[in-house]
Amino acid sequence: MSTPTQTESTSQPTSARLRELWNDYLPYWFMAPMVLVMIMITFFPGAYDLYLALIEEPTLNVFAAEFAGLDNFRTAFTRGGALHSFVVTITVVVSALLLESVLGFALAAFVAGVESSRAKSFYRVLFILPMAVAPVSMATIGRIMLNSEIGIIPYIINAVTPFAAPAFLSDIPLLTVILLDTWNWTPFMFIIFYAGLSSVPETLVEASRVDGAPLWRRYVHVIIPYMKPVVFVATLIRLIDLFRTFGVVYGLTQGGPGTATQLVSINIYEQMFINNQITVAAAIAIVYLVLVVALCNVIIAKVGFEGVWD
Repeated sequence: MSTPTQTESTSQPTSARLRELWNDYLPYWFMAPMVLVMIMITFFPGAYDLYLALIEEPTLNVFAAEFAGLDNFRTAFTRGGALHSFVVTITVVVSALLLESVLGFALAAFVAGVESSRAKSFYRVLFILPMAVAPVSMATIGRIMLNSEIGIIPYIINAVTPFAAPAFLSDIPLLTVILLDTWNWTPFMFIIFYAGLSSVPETLVEASRVDGAPLWRRYVHVIIPYMKPVVFVATLIRLIDLFRTFGVVYGLTQGGPGTATQLVSINIYEQMFINNQITVAAAIAIVYLVLVVALCNVIIAKVGFEGVWD
């Protein structure tokens, strides 16, 4: 029969050992909840998507489906329109990223050069407003404003200019999508670039001004090189976000007319919920994920987070 002294001596080493384990692995205990969340919302869905891409079309029991190899990938690029949607997506991403970066930097430089603090506050609020509009709301408003019969924008073009307004949603749908996305997300680039311009030391700008450098030289040789980390991070974030574009384009054109504005995200949605081709949609999603991750890794490897701070 154990005495109380023996019981206490047994429990004390156990509690001390547990306390030691807690202290030794404390960072990992704090990381564990986030790791579990990442597994649940990222790795598990990704693994399941890969599984769907490699099986035949499932019936009631998805885990009883037969292995299909690369047939779903072949179907996606031969009959699923994946290649066309990739071309459309890359066109939108590159065009919108260039426009948003140039316009965002131009607006940031304009506001940074304003002397009055009250005017600066006014311009900051004014230029940020488009980003506050929800994508679906913006797409709905855009469909109305760009309508050839009742839209205010075609009316202004016909009334003020000598040119006839084009049918934005049928004649130039891809350009319309790019311009609408540019209007919506240029404020994002403006905010980051304006913060970067505000962090440039005044002594560097003043020294270049004293040396007689004109305004464009001050930006090219002093301000922009100093802002390389800001430009790199802003561009990378916006690039990744552009690959995720769905709501604005689907609400505006639904991928049409035909497949003129069918982004990869819209193609995946249509294959999944309209054509009921679950495995084809999964195959397109896997290829899209691999390409986006590879592209981002190439950009980071070529430019590098270390390189932008050199």
